[in-house]
Amino acid sequence: MKKTKIITATIGLCVAASLFAGCSNGSTGETAQASRLEGGQTQISVEVTQATSAVTGDVYKFTYKGYDIIPGQDATALLASLGDAEDIFSAASCAGQGLATAYTYPEFVLYTYEENGQELIDGIEIENPLTDCDGVHVGDKIEVAKATFGTPVQEDDYGILYTAGNTGIQINTDGAGTIVAITYRRVLD
Repeated sequence: MKKTKIITATIGLCVAASLFAGCSNGSTGETAQASRLEGGQTQISVEVTQATSAVTGDVYKFTYKGYDIIPGQDATALLASLGDAEDIFSAASCAGQGLATAYTYPEFVLYTYEENGQELIDGIEIENPLTDCDGVHVGDKIEVAKATFGTPVQEDDYGILYTAGNTGIQINTDGAGTIVAITYRRVLD
């Protein structure tokens, strides 16, 4: 039973990592801000901004409690600032380099990967329907996201993708047009 859980968890991380695989170029953007709403909801919006780290060019960033989280950026200082995660799961990277790690926080899951001995941000996945992403929520219809973010660079029955530089925002659906996850992620060529 324990072996099955480890295999299932490893497969789960590989599937999550595959979410972060290559996509095409394009860009769009709005203003980013994180704020606490009545009832404990967190409002998070999106911004395409000029990066001020090792990540260059226009990027999508996720702002949480004043911290800018940019896919591709060093995760060390961010992880120290965020404090203890509710859950942490690490496994050998599917790409064969170091560890891939998932840190679960109440409003999101932060995915990291190792490259040249450094822990970098792979993506941020939001499945919490109380988290507001510029008026778009998990549970909304995909038309709400399109009205908010505009024309996607990719679209299929299971979601849409917007990209800026080496980052993107992916909005996944259940195949029937209902949003099930919103993911800020690295975009690989």
